[in-house]
Amino acid sequence: MTTDEQHPQTPPMTDPQVLRAMTHPVRLRLYELLVAEGPATAARLSRYVPVAPGSLSYHLRTLAACGFVLEAEGPGTDGRERWWRAVPGGMRFSSADFAGSPGGREALAAAQRVLAERRAARLREWEAGGPARWGEDWADAAVSYDGLLRLTPDELREFGTELDALLERWGDRTRARAAAGTTPEPDTEQVFVIAQAFPFEGGTEG
Repeated sequence: MTTDEQHPQTPPMTDPQVLRAMTHPVRLRLYELLVAEGPATAARLSRYVPVAPGSLSYHLRTLAACGFVLEAEGPGTDGRERWWRAVPGGMRFSSADFAGSPGGREALAAAQRVLAERRAARLREWEAGGPARWGEDWADAAVSYDGLLRLTPDELREFGTELDALLERWGDRTRARAAAGTTPEPDTEQVFVIAQAFPFEGGTEG
């Protein structure tokens, strides 16, 4: 078995049908749960996603066909249980891959709407009750930033490359902990990161 087979990564999405399949809200939630909580069955996942286990099994098979989950060994002895685990790497796609056809543009627009609403919903949840739930330390550590930069397209690409490298470095720390099998520190929690940068017409400066 090659190293790539032992440690697969999610494939970049270039097919509009795959993009549509992966940005289904239920599938997004299932993938997130498997990333966060580890291997699980459809029955276990149904505790967190209010969908019948039979329907969740269909969604999990779709995720597997797209390369985002794999079957996993379960901790029990019941061979009838089908366990699944997330493939690391997350969702990766470039808007340019979908700009050449009406179907591609429609799939991209639909995916962007779903992802934007998911990000906005998480931000609303945090703002509505996050500080009270997580406490003063987390409220003080949380990051909220927006600002305007004047950049060329090449500079914006450079900015994105540097931001990717920063996120990858911190992602490596998380993956190293998981690979070592170490128990997370008591004050470690999952942190949701949103980073977007795009042209904006905000009026004349000065």
